[in-house]
Amino acid sequence: MASLRKLNARWGLVTQNERLGRSSQAVSVIGDRAFIFGGELIARQPVDNRVDVVNLVNTKDDSSETLATPSKAPSPRVGSPSTAIGADMYLFSGRGGLEMKPIEEKGTIWCYKATENEWVAITPTDNNAPFPSGRSYHCITSNGVDKIYLHSGCPEQGRLGDLWVFDIFKRSWTELPGAPDLGRGGSSIAFLNGRLYRMNGFDGKAEQGGALDIYDIEAASWSTMSYIPDGIQGPEARSVSTLVPLSIQGKSYLLTMFGERDPSSLGHAGAGKMLSDVWVFDIETNLWLKVETGNGPVARGWFDADVVKAEDAKDAVVIQCIRANPNLPCEWCSDHNLECALRREAQRKKPDDISSILNHVQALTRRVTELETTVDQLRAYLNVTTPAFHSQNTPLSLPGTVNTTQLTPLSPQPHHVGSAAQHRAFLGQHWYFKGVPLFSEKGIDWMSSKIGQRPALGKFRLFGSYSSPPSPFQPRVELPERDVVHEVLDAWLSSDWQCLYPVLDSSLVVGTIEAAYTLPPNQETIHRQRTAEACLLAALAICSLMSENEMPELLEGDAYANAAHTYLIQASDASNLETLETVLMLEIYKTLSGQWEDASTLHSLACRIVYELKGHCFNASFADQPSERHQRKHIRDLFWLCYIFDKDLSVRFGRPPLLPSNYCDLTLPEGLDKIYDSRSLEEEEEGFVHFPQDLQLTRIKESLCLFLCSLDNPNLADSTILFHLRQLDIDLESWRLRIPADFRPKLSVLTDQPFQPKMSRLQRRRYIHLQLEYNYMTVIIHTAVRRCGAAYSMTESLPDDLHSVYHSSSDLSLEASRTTLQIFKDQDMLLQQDAFGHVAFYPAIAALALFLNILIHPLDKEARMDLDILSSSMIIFQNSSSAKMTELDIDSVQELSHFISELVRLGESTIQKAKTEKQARE
Repeated sequence: MASLRKLNARWGLVTQNERLGRSSQAVSVIGDRAFIFGGELIARQPVDNRVDVVNLVNTKDDSSETLATPSKAPSPRVGSPSTAIGADMYLFSGRGGLEMKPIEEKGTIWCYKATENEWVAITPTDNNAPFPSGRSYHCITSNGVDKIYLHSGCPEQGRLGDLWVFDIFKRSWTELPGAPDLGRGGSSIAFLNGRLYRMNGFDGKAEQGGALDIYDIEAASWSTMSYIPDGIQGPEARSVSTLVPLSIQGKSYLLTMFGERDPSSLGHAGAGKMLSDVWVFDIETNLWLKVETGNGPVARGWFDADVVKAEDAKDAVVIQCIRANPNLPCEWCSDHNLECALRREAQRKKPDDISSILNHVQALTRRVTELETTVDQLRAYLNVTTPAFHSQNTPLSLPGTVNTTQLTPLSPQPHHVGSAAQHRAFLGQHWYFKGVPLFSEKGIDWMSSKIGQRPALGKFRLFGSYSSPPSPFQPRVELPERDVVHEVLDAWLSSDWQCLYPVLDSSLVVGTIEAAYTLPPNQETIHRQRTAEACLLAALAICSLMSENEMPELLEGDAYANAAHTYLIQASDASNLETLETVLMLEIYKTLSGQWEDASTLHSLACRIVYELKGHCFNASFADQPSERHQRKHIRDLFWLCYIFDKDLSVRFGRPPLLPSNYCDLTLPEGLDKIYDSRSLEEEEEGFVHFPQDLQLTRIKESLCLFLCSLDNPNLADSTILFHLRQLDIDLESWRLRIPADFRPKLSVLTDQPFQPKMSRLQRRRYIHLQLEYNYMTVIIHTAVRRCGAAYSMTESLPDDLHSVYHSSSDLSLEASRTTLQIFKDQDMLLQQDAFGHVAFYPAIAALALFLNILIHPLDKEARMDLDILSSSMIIFQNSSSAKMTELDIDSVQELSHFISELVRLGESTIQKAKTEKQARE
């Protein structure tokens, strides 16, 4: 029966978030929060296994939050709806894995503890008792106390019509009488007043409608209430919709909405049509009532919904839907073999692999232990070769003395030219061909077979092998006059450098200068004075990098850096603010001058000190006085510098991070988005910090470096690698889309008009850096795909599906590499970076990616094109020189030019060898 009476309701937008865009997910409301899990962005590619939480009360701002994945969690999946009991969310099976088959977990129910952010796998007590088979697009509900009801769904073949109940306390399954008619997927079920209500679904041929099937739990029997599904007297036939119980003014209703309508009545033109209507079923009168909602979400299906209990006794339905403007068919349409009416944005996503994560954690623990042992050994050695601190009672700046201490370089001595270990350290470890590391002995043999000679790329010091040569007898460096130090530091503190590297504080450094120049050199004050002097010497080192800061009174930066380092060797146990500033300034100096090995060693010390100073903690409530709060903020800024350097060095050297996010409060500083606002920069407040990188991107780098470390595992499955690649790729794309349009990096860039006219120097630098970082990470992520295919290393060809993945990733990495080299052809853009040594590795990595493709496809037309790009880049770098460039910058440019020149020579040899062999075969 139907009623002409209609109800009124209204839609309200809770939140909008790029992360939440998906379909075929699970949604459960617990209290005043909606918990979202699983789903897909494109067909057959699940999103990750993180839980997203939406606050349903505070809807003014973005009220969503993505929680960290616990150590134990269900694998990523689609088509797995959920139900809630108390503060727990439950789900069963779903579709996932590389082949996107139903996940068979032998009757396991997954329980998410919302209050603890923990997953518990509830396995049946009796392993021999029957249980429901794995499936997707089933329906699930509960009695709200102790029973979970599971119905229908899609196994690997066909569709099901069974009904099961799971007792969460007894941990046992019981099969109940199956529902009427044929099995179906995408059906809807709801529990209300001791009954189960089932409607809709797809039986393999048509969408189902016109019947509300009712299961009386106590009587264990089914009955059916029929209606006319014409959209006037009752809802039309549909699938992948929803059915939830509602209470309105004390009366009970069932609500159904949206879904996919049977396309057969309209033929091919109506394939996959979505519905946008809302209906409620009055339990007392057995009448369907049409709900007038006004403006609301567009028509859709493949979503999940739940009910939030309102204080005014009016229940509200919460739905979490697919994103707008979709452009690819969803999993459900693929299953129907229908054209999808909604087209979703193509994205790539992969789930986390729990065993891989555990391996990462274990590797991280081992790495930390190794580092601590190395530092202890280094310190013990230096204590033997260096006079004890207390035996020297002369301050660093005291004239007329000579330091006879032998300076031991921080960096290890270089390996023999071309060694595999050296390649891995300086070129990165994401280079593979069919699972073989490119710079292993086997990989070098393969390159030799393609080139016709053995490559020796390890002879270049561009990738971190450069270190200041040790000097057995170096005169003690004196601090310049106090006025000169004031002038130099004032120039630094008022420059763009301070906004990028806030390593000094204008008010705190006054005390440092005072201590260095006024304290008497006696036993009581010597430690404090030398700490201050070392800090100022390190400051003079980084100030020497400012090309505009040329003062005849100053020495070369290396002289000040080595002098400051001498003190650190003697007093590396000191964990105070000035020591942290000293270490970070030396690390910055070493990084910007291309001495990455030295920077890496200093970095481990900086991480230890910032941790001991609690810089990784955001809460500074214990700092009562304004001066203490000011110092805490400065320490927090230094933590962010450590965090940035930590991820950069980890990715470059292929090492686990020393500051993992699990143990750090990553609450971002306020106002970071001001860098993108030209109006705010015109009135920029003093002391405002932008940092050298986007902090959100730095968080993605942590996932990247852990992934790169995992590639050493010989048992790593290709499917796991591809899953991680998808996750990194989608995370990078999500980050890119959050950047304002004028600054947003692109895969291909035209350099005719790279900047907006109103961009400041800092904004232009950020624009370039975002583009370079995006290209760099794209190259690393997508060249690592060649770690797959180890089983086919001895064969000529790959399976078609893996070959397709190779090529799609290769296209992305090559385009990103070409874009990077194109950027560096623009001299002005090149010189915006202040210190070229800091960005020299971007074109080097891009050039190496093009070179690798030449080795693999020497006869392709793109090989000659890429070789021409490398040749033109080499000429650009050979001719690069400017008054703005320091000697270190010029040295880095020349070394880069030599490196690319060698790649051009080897690439030319590769192409010529391939042509000769082809002619011989013909």
